[in-house]
Amino acid sequence: MKPERIALISLILILITGQAFVAQTGNAPEKKRISIQNSSQLFLTGTTNVNTFKCDCEDRYYPQSLVVESDENHARFSQARLRMTTRKFNCKNAKMDRDMHKALKAESYPYITIELLETWFDPEHLKNGGHSQWFDVKAKVRLTITNVTKEQFIDAKYKVSGKNSFTLRGSKSLKMTEYGIDPPEALFGLIQVDDLITFNFNLDIAVEDLPQ
Repeated sequence: MKPERIALISLILILITGQAFVAQTGNAPEKKRISIQNSSQLFLTGTTNVNTFKCDCEDRYYPQSLVVESDENHARFSQARLRMTTRKFNCKNAKMDRDMHKALKAESYPYITIELLETWFDPEHLKNGGHSQWFDVKAKVRLTITNVTKEQFIDAKYKVSGKNSFTLRGSKSLKMTEYGIDPPEALFGLIQVDDLITFNFNLDIAVEDLPQ
């Protein structure tokens, strides 16, 4: 399975699984493998001057390996650079799909790349949190869209859903123009997509240790 097929939000998923296990083992770097379950959802939402829209991500979620090093409330990551295919968003409207792919310059830049750098969390939550309790986590990532790279902070919530498994949910809003994207237009400019779009995620995650 090719790691470049992993979707954008699988990176956010890593910040939960990596830190939750490493924070209990000390500062030595550890190798982990994470997997996103088929029950997970990832979609993009936005608005136009006449309505709202939703585009589901249909990229596949393959297992990913990485190295993570953690102290009490902070984790640093390496080998955590992933890509998602820009054409894998399905807006359930062929014209809008074409316009969105064109706006994202899919021909020239077929992937969105995201690299996880650091995360912050409350260690007491990891030690004492039970099932069905939601807790906060923050990540610093490096995001590249249409060859424009910016660092972003992402807030999310997670809960322990079973042995070696987690659920993660949240959203991140971005301005398309900050990444060199002109918001799509339709019907000779009568319908215009707003600059701000939001990535939404609700992910079920499994994690396992790898040999050092």
